[in-house]
Amino acid sequence: MNNPNTYDFPEEFAENDELMQILENGTIKEKEHALLNIALGGHNSEDVLDLFLYYTADPELEAIAFMCIDKFLENYRHYPLTKILWLLIDGLTNAQESIRYHCQGGLDNLVSPTKLKEETLSFESFQIDFKYDNLAPYLASDSAEEIIIALLYLFYHPHKDEELFKIVDEQLAKNITAVNCIAGAIIDAKLSDILEMINAVGELSLVSYNHAKASGLKSKASWVYDRFDSMRELAREHMKVMLAERQEVK
Repeated sequence: MNNPNTYDFPEEFAENDELMQILENGTIKEKEHALLNIALGGHNSEDVLDLFLYYTADPELEAIAFMCIDKFLENYRHYPLTKILWLLIDGLTNAQESIRYHCQGGLDNLVSPTKLKEETLSFESFQIDFKYDNLAPYLASDSAEEIIIALLYLFYHPHKDEELFKIVDEQLAKNITAVNCIAGAIIDAKLSDILEMINAVGELSLVSYNHAKASGLKSKASWVYDRFDSMRELAREHMKVMLAERQEVK
């Protein structure tokens, strides 16, 4: 577990006089703005994480540091995940609601970053020395960190959805909070794919469909009839959940 008690202030940022002036003498808002700008990109990812980890030990800036880690995971596409994964896991039980919120957001961003960029995430993005032989023992573990790494490995490598969902169900049965977050993010990402497929089918005109079927689509047409209803039902259930969440927010 990568969990040292203290962190040194990164030298890259210590040499920035303007930044140091703000971090040492600025208002809370000025410090928040400066740290958020760093979270948006353009710096060495390990130095950035060290900076935010440094401020998680500062009571005045702790919540801001967690928010910045969430934003970092939204914007960066290459970083040493194990440096902060333990923190996201532990933060889910923090007494401060805002910290719990940003730890959940950070875990979500490991699967589906909300910030759209040309460069997408891959398992290699996380800079983890992990091999296929590690998969079974990690999935059999009760360690949230090991299970999450294994699930991310499965998600980002070629897989069959039914096999992935079976493994996700098995991990959900362990009822580990952080694992549940990652499992939920994976399921949500897959549901989004299903909704896109349904929208694509909706764009198909009846004339085009009939022409395609007449040209030999018969075997594939059966897939549409067999699967479309179940996909649409799943989408309806997903929309119910989304509407319920919106009402709770109100």
